[in-house]
Amino acid sequence: MNYNISPKLENAITVFGRFLRQAGCSLGTGQIMESIRAVSFIEIEAREDFRQALKSCLISDYKLTPLFDQLFDIYWRNPDKIENVSNMLKRLNESNSKEYKKDFIRENIEDIYKKKYLENSDSNQIENSSDDVDVHLFSPFEQLKEKRFDHYSDEELDQAKKILQRRNWSIPTRKLRRYRPGKFSNKIDIRNTIRDNIFPSQDFICLSWKQFKVKERPLVVLMDISASMDMYTRVLIHFIHVLYSSGKKIESFTFGTRLTRITQHLRYKNVNDSIKIINSLVKDWSGGTKIGETIGQFNLQWARRVLGNGAIVLIITDGWDTGNNQLLDREFGRLHRSCRKLIWLNPNLGYQDFEPITSGVQIIMKHIDEFLPIHNLKCLEDLDDVFASFKSPKKVWPSA
Repeated sequence: MNYNISPKLENAITVFGRFLRQAGCSLGTGQIMESIRAVSFIEIEAREDFRQALKSCLISDYKLTPLFDQLFDIYWRNPDKIENVSNMLKRLNESNSKEYKKDFIRENIEDIYKKKYLENSDSNQIENSSDDVDVHLFSPFEQLKEKRFDHYSDEELDQAKKILQRRNWSIPTRKLRRYRPGKFSNKIDIRNTIRDNIFPSQDFICLSWKQFKVKERPLVVLMDISASMDMYTRVLIHFIHVLYSSGKKIESFTFGTRLTRITQHLRYKNVNDSIKIINSLVKDWSGGTKIGETIGQFNLQWARRVLGNGAIVLIITDGWDTGNNQLLDREFGRLHRSCRKLIWLNPNLGYQDFEPITSGVQIIMKHIDEFLPIHNLKCLEDLDDVFASFKSPKKVWPSA
């Protein structure tokens, strides 16, 4: 027998799954959706049945059962007041960071000792020594690149921003019809060849060459700022600000239940000033998501203005849509036909058990050129490599 589940309860189960994930439980979107489906087959009033339904769907390792029971008792006592859960997760994160620091200090001491031993020892003795020393190196930066954005502490967030600031990011380019002087023997520059050889000082002719000019393509970013994307937005806004500050031709928009252009607010040198103004300007922050309606508003008001010259469009969203599916299909098809490349960046793609089972995700996947994850710094570096590998093939339009 199926029972109707209120949207408020679905949201509460989704947030509970997010807290389990932050506490160290390995679970994905598919498991959260399975738990919502499982709850529809039981009576909500039976607390123990409700507990077992969530545990069977969200916990795959028996060692995490005590942690699940603690979070369940604290969270479902009053889901609207989760300060105790937040403090508990904060203590867990602090304990993990302390362990990482201890390992880092221990490895550094071992490395220093081995270097000192190698300097003071005779080289012949080292060659004849039969004892092999294993050196284990620890790189906190590499670990930070692999860590998910929604697991960052405040200190790690500051380090990630510094890494984004130091890297020289690139965006796709395109060839123009105009030429510029070149070094490769591709096409002869007749004008400069004649000019350089009117009064030749040698017996042979010096040829001049030319090649096509190259220009960066416009980059348009549409970023989801709903509640499910809140933990990723704080890093991605900094990434967009770095691109804009480096002189890239970029247009940026946020969408939840409405569309907001934030490009003009990225001009401030300090990213915190930009974020402060954007927070006061955007009214639908951490709300719901109506992707079809907001993409339709973009197509109507901004597509002709910003999608010229072979623009590349980045859609940053998890695909959770509460709008009309027919409208979503029509507007994404129109957006795909208006740009050179449509790239979907989905943080949920970083989970191994991710499956495109929702109707909104399946509709969007029909109209995209690239489907990439965006859950950590490594994904941003891979995106930069994808930009560098883009060529300029002639776009094939779908047959009528």
